Amino acid sequence: MKIQSAFIAFLIVTLLSACGWHLRGQANIPPALRILNVDIANADFTTQKLLKNALKNNNVTIASDASYKLLIVKEESKKRTLSVTSSAKASEYELLQVLTFKLLNDEGQALTENLEIKSYRTQQYDADASAGKAQEEVQIRRELKRDNVNKLLLKLQATKVDQLKPILSPEQGNQ
Repeated sequence: MKIQSAFIAFLIVTLLSACGWHLRGQANIPPALRILNVDIANADFTTQKLLKNALKNNNVTIASDASYKLLIVKEESKKRTLSVTSSAKASEYELLQVLTFKLLNDEGQALTENLEIKSYRTQQYDADASAGKAQEEVQIRRELKRDNVNKLLLKLQATKVDQLKPILSPEQGNQ
């Protein structure tokens, strides 16, 4: 009986790993990016905290003298009305969270163009429950920021470090 249950557990683990399943927030960061200089001043406090924790949980050391730098260029929160009631009041919103970043080398030269990550959700709105809906929006925003951090980790995981070359600006190309 023990052999059968051990075999079943082994089979489940094998099938899950074979299909690419992994814990949310876990990424296999390339060894060259496991020591990373991080400039996250352009992100809000929540995103900064989520990103630092995610990097730490993925065995990335944050060091100012690293060979590569992750620069958060900007973070934006947007909201637009998706539908309105018959009395012309908003009944549904789209919440959008955008995180723009790029990788730099240790000399400050860009190795990637600005890369943009977007996450969005819809939120039903009821003016009679505006306080509750405001709290719900705060929670949704936090989830969107967490999603963007996870997507950023996956972008780092997919980075082919050996293929990164400094991007020359038009002024540098004319010299």
